[in-house]
Amino acid sequence: MDRNTVIGFSLIFLILTGYYWYTAPSPEQQALIQKSQDSLNRIVLEKEQVQNKLDSAKFNQKNANSITKDSVVQDKTSFASSSTGVAKELSIANKNLIVTINSQGGAVSKVVLSQYQRADSTPLVLLDPIDNHQSWTWTDQNGQTINSANYFWQVENQTAKSLSLKLKINDSSYIQQDYSLTDTNMFVVNYNFTIHGMNDYIRRGNSDFKLSWVATLNRQERHKKWEDQNTALVYKMPVEDPDKLKVTEPTTEILKNRLEWFGFKQQYFSSILVNKSGFSTDAKLSWDKVNSEDKLKKMSADVFVDFEGEQNKVVNMAYYFGPNHFYTMQSASMGMPNHGIERVIPMGWGIFGWVNRYIVIPVFSALEGTIGNMGIIILLLTVIIKILLLPLVYKSYISTAKMRILKPEIDAIKEKNGDDMQKNQADNMSLYKKAGVSPLSGCVPMLLQMPILFAMFQFFPNAIQLRQESFLWSHDLSSYDSILDFGFNIPFYGDHISLFTLMMTASTLIYTHLNNQISGVTGQMKWIGYFMPVIFLGVLNDYASGLTWYYFVSNMITFGQQWAIRKMVDDKKLHAQIAESRKKPVVKSGFQKRMEEAMKAQQRAKKK
Repeated sequence: MDRNTVIGFSLIFLILTGYYWYTAPSPEQQALIQKSQDSLNRIVLEKEQVQNKLDSAKFNQKNANSITKDSVVQDKTSFASSSTGVAKELSIANKNLIVTINSQGGAVSKVVLSQYQRADSTPLVLLDPIDNHQSWTWTDQNGQTINSANYFWQVENQTAKSLSLKLKINDSSYIQQDYSLTDTNMFVVNYNFTIHGMNDYIRRGNSDFKLSWVATLNRQERHKKWEDQNTALVYKMPVEDPDKLKVTEPTTEILKNRLEWFGFKQQYFSSILVNKSGFSTDAKLSWDKVNSEDKLKKMSADVFVDFEGEQNKVVNMAYYFGPNHFYTMQSASMGMPNHGIERVIPMGWGIFGWVNRYIVIPVFSALEGTIGNMGIIILLLTVIIKILLLPLVYKSYISTAKMRILKPEIDAIKEKNGDDMQKNQADNMSLYKKAGVSPLSGCVPMLLQMPILFAMFQFFPNAIQLRQESFLWSHDLSSYDSILDFGFNIPFYGDHISLFTLMMTASTLIYTHLNNQISGVTGQMKWIGYFMPVIFLGVLNDYASGLTWYYFVSNMITFGQQWAIRKMVDDKKLHAQIAESRKKPVVKSGFQKRMEEAMKAQQRAKKK
């Protein structure tokens, strides 16, 4: 890319910016547009409120204390005595969770995380009774499908942290659901589903119990775009890593293997159900889009539990309703060792995930335990990482400086051989070998730093520790820091200005300029170095401000390191080292000999 191309791209960018500024509506027009939009929003809101009331009325009518047409049919089943009743909301709680169970169906209907708030400072309702439904279904001895949601379950025992509900035919034949909380296992609800003495009331040969869970997830964060992209239906099969359904478009998948757990993951919170003995095959998982600004995706799961006629079958399960915090999820006692629910947090694949898991997260957590300000923690984390990488930075600088010293000779070789790439390559390799310089010695240290760079790119947007934490002018380090909202959108850039992103871009351009001076790079590569920071200006403008703050601090520390190294390193000594290396006999490795022979063979073939 030559200078004219770069200038052309810059002019196009400036023209587009000027065009959108010129065609943007005036303040009076914006006020009229906003007034019209507010009216439309009120209409939509009123429509949603009416629909919610209708849904609530339908739900209450279904739960009414009267015998409906369906109830008459249910009277023919063994659970006829439980087909009528009054639905009650029963709650258990600890300092972190408030879990509500509806006596009709006996399932979890509402979950509130007491220690967290939504972006609008209202209580964080993870699941609500209008959009969250769970039920068990099975087939009775007459071939009729029984749905647990159609029956009113009796309270057997209730305390502040535990609840037992029973659906019984008689004292020796019943189904029971037990829920319990503890103060130590903070975000876990222990859940047991017991089938006792039901052999004569369940159809032979079709004895699986199906658990259906459908939930439309509530929006919790400031920006729906990122929350929607990070919302997924996750699951884990035995001896495999956790997986998820495709998040870009509605998907349905039937799993042919057994299932250890599944759940509905949002950007910073998750609802997960673990079965200690595993769910059986043919689980059906799916999600769909919803047309609502306050909702995310509609999640649906149908999973099965084996029943082989046991006199007393107890299915030991556990819910995790809580934050996507690595150590909190890892330490959650879910009834099975090495459950791995913490791996729903995206940390990157391969080496990037290892860097986050074994370096970034431990260091960040150690700092978090002693320092309260997240912006300062990011600063100290950056300092620690840059100190660890200092030997690589030093080696890269020395190699780059040596290449700069050799550049006049490299240019002379190019001028001598013209466009003969093979001859240029052979002569350059000979020069590098005599001077004791490896052209890769400057690249390798930089490549070794790349895992840290990309690991941070994955870590900060998903770190719940940054959620709703302010620093300087940023009100939330998990979101972008806007110092100016345009009121209109500029393609590729956005509708606001992020100051941390501007600072990061400016410092990257300065770093590129200084690095070009050290390396002596010219031509196309020089302009590409300046062009990439401009690209990142648009890409990172709406990313988490914690990430751009980290990149800015990293650049500033790099400036300091390079300044110190330049003070320590004497170019005259480097010249002397290169001159001394030229005097030594060149010892070629077997690989180098083969490479030279191959190039000579190519040259001979070209001449022929």
